[in-house]
Amino acid sequence: IWAAMKFVKLSVDQNQRRMRLEDLILLLIRCALLALLAFALARPALKSSSTDVLGQAKVTGVVVLDNSYSMDLRGRDGKTAFEQARAAAKATLDAMPSGSAVGVLLASDVVQGVIDEPTYDLNQAHEEIDLAKVGHHATDLFPAVGRAVEILKGRAALRKEIYVITDGQASGWQQNADIQKLIENNKGDIDVYVLRVGEQEPPRNLAITKMDISSGLTPAKHPLRFEIEVANHDDNEATDVAVGLYVDGEKDPRDQVTIPAVPAGGTISVPLYTRLEKEGYHSIRAAFPEPTQYDALPADNQNLLVVRAMKEVRVLIVDGDREARDIRDHESFFLQVALSPVENHYVKVDVKSPEQYAQGGLNRYTAVVMANVPRFTPDNVAGLQTYLRNGGGLIFYPGDKIDADFYNRELFEKHGLLPSPWGDPSGDATQDEVFVEFQKRAYEHPVTALWNNPEFGELGVARTFRWLPLDERAEQPEVKEAGPAKVVLRFENKPKAGEEEGTLGTPAIMEREWGEGRVYQFSSTADTDWGDLPIRGSSVVPLVYRIIGSVQAHQDAGLNLRVGEPFLQPLAAHQNNSEGTVLMPALAQTNILTAEVLNDRPVLQFKDTHRAGLYEFQLKGDSQKTLFAVQPDQRESDLRKIVDADLPEGAKLIHWDANMDFKAKVQEARVGAEYWLLILLIVFALAGLETYLAQKFSQSK
Repeated sequence: IWAAMKFVKLSVDQNQRRMRLEDLILLLIRCALLALLAFALARPALKSSSTDVLGQAKVTGVVVLDNSYSMDLRGRDGKTAFEQARAAAKATLDAMPSGSAVGVLLASDVVQGVIDEPTYDLNQAHEEIDLAKVGHHATDLFPAVGRAVEILKGRAALRKEIYVITDGQASGWQQNADIQKLIENNKGDIDVYVLRVGEQEPPRNLAITKMDISSGLTPAKHPLRFEIEVANHDDNEATDVAVGLYVDGEKDPRDQVTIPAVPAGGTISVPLYTRLEKEGYHSIRAAFPEPTQYDALPADNQNLLVVRAMKEVRVLIVDGDREARDIRDHESFFLQVALSPVENHYVKVDVKSPEQYAQGGLNRYTAVVMANVPRFTPDNVAGLQTYLRNGGGLIFYPGDKIDADFYNRELFEKHGLLPSPWGDPSGDATQDEVFVEFQKRAYEHPVTALWNNPEFGELGVARTFRWLPLDERAEQPEVKEAGPAKVVLRFENKPKAGEEEGTLGTPAIMEREWGEGRVYQFSSTADTDWGDLPIRGSSVVPLVYRIIGSVQAHQDAGLNLRVGEPFLQPLAAHQNNSEGTVLMPALAQTNILTAEVLNDRPVLQFKDTHRAGLYEFQLKGDSQKTLFAVQPDQRESDLRKIVDADLPEGAKLIHWDANMDFKAKVQEARVGAEYWLLILLIVFALAGLETYLAQKFSQSK
């Protein structure tokens, strides 16, 4: 018996060891099942995979397509950079795995959300890319990259990608540090690709960067001089550059000049002349007669301006000092002679006293000059405000009769009419040996900018012996209708010993917009009591004309727009159901406008001014057409490229080539094939094995 028990005990021990081994095998299989299932749910992928047999990870991406006007540059292959960018954008879509979603943004210095929310319909994205057009904005890629990051943030996609497709123009990467910060802050979550298209070397580019009316005024049937600025964005000098002036769409130029040489990286200004025989609005175009011989970027080979030819310009001078017997001692004498030197001149000047000036109203005057007027009644101030709301221009000159405290309290602090308070008097008008002069360079305001061209004459030779200082840093009053104060012209500090040039000093003239009008403020007198500017005809005449011309131009400001700036046509209250049309002849494209309310006023508004050129507006039921011009951003004419090494770190760079295997190129940088499906198959296999072994082990127990 005891021998038999020995064999039973041995058999039991062997079965227990086998059962423990079987249980351990089943436990390991079950643990592996759970671990592999969790791993599969994490959707792991294999880096640098070039195969999609197992399926690629779905991508949620945003294509940022540069549509600034440098993208309109035509390369040696005859295609524009934007055409290449379209092809690259569509190749990007084709390289995305099945089930991916994509958004599309057009990028310049504004961001246009073509597809703001990523769509799974990649065919729709293809269609939108085909419809995309080049605008005439400058390049600034940071806002678009920022928008793309915001679109992708918080999304649960495994892969999030931004594709910036651009010609690499250096000006578009001026906020490189901010783009770099965006990439760093989203590292590991969002991948950024930069696809460079177009010519790698910047081509030659000449541009007409500015056109200005020398006098500021545009009288009908009088000779007009236009200042044309030509820029050479090239490392080599440009020679024999012809520029023509065209009026109202005429094919032949009214005037033409050939510039012998435009220095490398420099600008040259030349005058061109014409006259406008009819009153009303005219389109003026400065252009290269044969633009294709200069460069392959057409947008900046011309410059447009819409001007209003007027029979006459009416100016009112309110003279605060008419007591002297000699008319030459009147406050208004020299200013009146400067504005209207002959009897039948197109500038018509009326001179009135402070007590009489408001009689008959102010709205028939383009500008009203207040010369040494002591103070104003509350009704006077209300009348000046109404005049400005209607688009008028006010020019204030100080003098020995003004109540500066009244001006500062009522016109500056309370109503915000003056750009600056007047300070305590400086200088001594009883002598002529100590004086200050106007600045001689670096003119920034549009009124004085023409004096940057030495051929236009000297403005800095005028001497001022006494003045009331203007303060550009004065705290501005909170008046809704008052715009920001701007410096028109400065005094110049005399150079120190051993220095050739002085430094720019305090303001001599300031300006601000108020309502629909403009206000100019001088620091010295309209007569010769405090300075000799009034008798320097070569300085005072163009200066005052350009100030009055700026008022007239401001009234017509809606007819000369910057690219992207909306065109507005104000309507009367009874026209709140009106309609209008805007036609761009160059594109033969007509847009219908319906009335809307803006700032409590009915208007017709046209926002699609993303292409430079001449437009025509017509109110429904009215036979008269109104012209307006849209100018491109001149910063875009500089076609210099950013070097690859200066692109943001962390961005994956791809030089686009139509013949490249783009999908393979993308996958080299992208995390590769997912293998969760393989893991899931292994899970199913292990589950089957576990079931089979569990049944077999149970039968053997």
